[in-house]
Amino acid sequence: MSLSYLMNTWLVRALGSKLLSVNALLHVFESYRGSIPQEISFRFEDLESGRLYCGSDGVSLCFSETPIAECDLGEYGKLIDFCVSSGSYFFDVVGLRLLSVSAIKSSVERKVIGVLLLFEYDSFLSILNLGDELFFCDRVPDEIIASEGLTFVLLGGKGGVENGVRP
Repeated sequence: MSLSYLMNTWLVRALGSKLLSVNALLHVFESYRGSIPQEISFRFEDLESGRLYCGSDGVSLCFSETPIAECDLGEYGKLIDFCVSSGSYFFDVVGLRLLSVSAIKSSVERKVIGVLLLFEYDSFLSILNLGDELFFCDRVPDEIIASEGLTFVLLGGKGGVENGVRP
């Protein structure tokens, strides 16, 4: 039930760095563009991009330093890389320094299903794999914490946080 070494190392290396941009791999079919990313990529200053995506088990959160790859799905549309830095979940954190990182573990799934990022000015971003879909929020809703039996484990940074609240 641990965060991958590569993801842990990359997130800890990002501490103190500004988030420069966020990209997402979105499904596009004809004129419809999906809103739930298949993958998300973060670019911090002085650091290679890191990509978060849903694990093949449908619950764990995975990481890679390889770039997002677009894909033509034929008659089912395409997966296209879009900059989402100005999107509602990311607008408040792009340009801010990352202060701490916590893994989000599910006691129900017995896996790491997400990460909680604390930026300057008490700005939070939580990324969760819920049912093989990426879910974003500032503070994880109490209902999800209770139903998944979530715990927050500080990986690095200044001061711990639990669900966006400093102890």
